Amino acid sequence: MRTKPRMRPEFNIALTVAGETVLDEVSQRLRNPELNLTGQVIRGHAVIMIPKVRRSILSPTLDLETVADDGVEVMKGRFHPHPNVWTGFMALFGILGLLGVAGLMYGFAQMTVHETPWALWAGPAAAALIAFVYGAAFIGQGLSAEEMHEMRSFVEGLVHEIDPDASISRG
Repeated sequence: MRTKPRMRPEFNIALTVAGETVLDEVSQRLRNPELNLTGQVIRGHAVIMIPKVRRSILSPTLDLETVADDGVEVMKGRFHPHPNVWTGFMALFGILGLLGVAGLMYGFAQMTVHETPWALWAGPAAAALIAFVYGAAFIGQGLSAEEMHEMRSFVEGLVHEIDPDASISRG
């Protein structure tokens, strides 16, 4: 079954053991220097990353969180870019949006004084650039797919060692 692409892909694992047990094991394994992943675990939440020596601007981060959902312990995993990259994306979206609105306002001001409203092109141009930046996020996901697979395989393999009855679903 093919699903639509997501800006921040996620998955859920229904556990039959306590989530803290799984996160404790994640913490233990992340301390192993031979593991090609790094991260930390704090109070029901884990962050897994690619080590700095292998990390690029496109390298994802995996956030894991355990929650009780209808009496079932669920581990929720979500991939996202490094926080600095995410902040850059959001800043770029904001700047392009503001420039588009400013251009539209200037274009309407040009219309009121009976000038050629050439600045109205800022709105569609900003929308096209926002769509391009949004699409770039999916290109980045494609280029970092191996790293995402490595992190997800680590988590799924660990969970199946501890909890063979766990069920995994894409969120």
